[in-house]
Amino acid sequence: MTSSILDAPPPLDAAPASITVEPLRRLLATVRRRARGWIWVESLGWLAIATAAIFWTTLVLDWSIEPPGWVRLAMLSIGGSLLLWILATKLAGRLLTPLSDAALAVVVERGHPACRDSLSTAIELADRPRADVDPDLVRRTTADAVAMLDEIRPAALFRRRQLVMLALGGVAAVATVVGLVAVRPAVGSLWARRMLGLTDAAWPRRVQLEVEGFPGGVRTVARGTDVDVIAHVRADGGLPTVVELRTKTPDGWRTERMGSRGSADGDTGSFGHVVRGVVADTDLEVRGGDARLGGLRLRVVEPPDLADLRIDYQPPAYLGGGERQAASARLVRLPRGSRVRLTCTASKPLSAARLTLTPAGSSPAAPQTLAAFEADDASDRRVLAAEIDVLDADAGVELALVDSEGLANREPIRLVLTAAADAPPQVGLAIAGASLAVTPQARLPLEGTLSDDHGLTDAAVVIVRNADQDGVRLPIARVRDGLAVAEFPADAPEVVSLAPLGLKVGEKLKLTVEARDGCGLADGPNVGRSETWPLEVVTPEALRALLEAREIMLRRRFETVIGDLGQARDILASPPRDRAGDGDDGPTSPAANPAARCGEAAARSAGETGEIAAAFRGIRRELDINGVLTPELETRLSGQIAAPLERLAATDLPAVMRACQAAAAAGGQPPTPLVQQVDAVLASMRAVLDTMLELESFNELVERLRAVIRTQEEIRAATLEEQKKRGRQALEGP
Repeated sequence: MTSSILDAPPPLDAAPASITVEPLRRLLATVRRRARGWIWVESLGWLAIATAAIFWTTLVLDWSIEPPGWVRLAMLSIGGSLLLWILATKLAGRLLTPLSDAALAVVVERGHPACRDSLSTAIELADRPRADVDPDLVRRTTADAVAMLDEIRPAALFRRRQLVMLALGGVAAVATVVGLVAVRPAVGSLWARRMLGLTDAAWPRRVQLEVEGFPGGVRTVARGTDVDVIAHVRADGGLPTVVELRTKTPDGWRTERMGSRGSADGDTGSFGHVVRGVVADTDLEVRGGDARLGGLRLRVVEPPDLADLRIDYQPPAYLGGGERQAASARLVRLPRGSRVRLTCTASKPLSAARLTLTPAGSSPAAPQTLAAFEADDASDRRVLAAEIDVLDADAGVELALVDSEGLANREPIRLVLTAAADAPPQVGLAIAGASLAVTPQARLPLEGTLSDDHGLTDAAVVIVRNADQDGVRLPIARVRDGLAVAEFPADAPEVVSLAPLGLKVGEKLKLTVEARDGCGLADGPNVGRSETWPLEVVTPEALRALLEAREIMLRRRFETVIGDLGQARDILASPPRDRAGDGDDGPTSPAANPAARCGEAAARSAGETGEIAAAFRGIRRELDINGVLTPELETRLSGQIAAPLERLAATDLPAVMRACQAAAAAGGQPPTPLVQQVDAVLASMRAVLDTMLELESFNELVERLRAVIRTQEEIRAATLEEQKKRGRQALEGP
């Protein structure tokens, strides 16, 4: 700023030689006095407002919550600290700050821009003369500043309206305090005794509160329980309409309205609220009208619980008896008829305990007490034991505990004793390889398993002939007493021979497998039965006729398999121009990819051929079971049909399928070796089919011989009947 004036060209007229900066200094002294007066008024205003605010804040808080002495002392400390801060920063700090003429000149120039830095330059050059500055220029600058004195108004430098408002606010704040003390001197006196004297004199209240169940302000409750807080209210001039319960949670205080309990009687009444699921120590406060009842606390302790449960049982004698221990659980499965002993150990000393038993299906109002006790306060009893003589049905056990502080477990401890009935034996035997028609000489193989949860005693095959009530029992020797599982695999089945029974053609049989366990309870051993297989006794010729009809159906099925594969082979071998007329030109059509179709046909043929081979093996086994398998039939069925079919299904057809898949992936015209491979497989299949046809021709010849034999038997029977008739006539004649 100074440089701008010094660099300006000198004025044309010279400044008077008698010009001095004294008028300027008198102006700045006036500004300094006004500034210090401003500081005093502003600081005292803020001090008055803060003092009144501290008074009213402490009064309201102390009246509202009536905190303990240390809290009041803390409030006073905070208030005193605030006042000291105001005195230190607003008053002392600013009064001790020096206000130099140079600094005040800058302030004046900010409020009067017309001075154009002349005032601050004149003061600065007067305080610190510079030899390099022209004296005439200094006098000119000083003259300019003095010329501006008439236009400078020191009062305009201060915000008088703000200062007046602050001063009036301070006076009003102090007036509220003085007015309260003048109108209600008892309030001011009690505030002084409680806040300054730190006495515990209570504020007068219209409403009195008393909370039930908080001796010494503390109530002990079990963790997780719901606590019903009941407050009894007495008031002069009518009960308050709202009574609130405040609870302290980790998120802060929570306020809930308490509900009225019962009917109000004049100036007395009761209010209550349930605090749900208390899991930690909780501070409470009750508010109603002008009353505040604090210092209440819910002390949470662990409720009595089951620390250990031992379940010993003795199963029935037929299960081996002896003491055993069951795993502790909510659901305990024990053998029916067991003797049970329960030993319960609590997690803390008990004053009372009760163990009850409720049989399944009985009324819940009629439980049976197994054991109970009530101990004195000096005891440290934790164990309760009880016995069940015979567990004959499912039953629920319930344990109720009360600890030495009078707290009960939130929910009774319950467990269920399940009386596991001795299950009947599981019979998994079935007739293997035989149909419903058998010959009198049949030997039926039974395959599968027999099992029981505790052990078998015996098993037998029961055969009922015709409509007889009592059947023939054929014991199964491999089942011995105490055996849990008896297995009858395919290579070692249980064979039931029908020859010793002397069966006749046309008889109806019912075959069942029965197994017994060793259950020794009152209802006796359990019996398990298989399904019942109805059988019909037929002649060997009739059985062969049934099986021959089955062979014909299998042969026709095999012809269909050959035809399907042959059609796929023809498409595979035909030129592309001959396949293009099918009308299906999609990428997956036979014309587009004949190798893929041939591969699918080979896969189907492999599955069908394997099933047909298994069916011929079944025919062979059924002939063997019924004692009608001859060496010729063995050779034809096994060697000439079943074995070749199995080879085709396991080797030849899968090889064709893989070759077709490879050709389909390569694209283009299928190679000639692939067609030749398919032709070779078809030739093998047709050779087996020819063997089936030969067998069918052989069967037809056998059937003709049977017809001739039947005709001869009919002629013989007719001849015998005619001879008997003539003999009777000769005896009856004269």
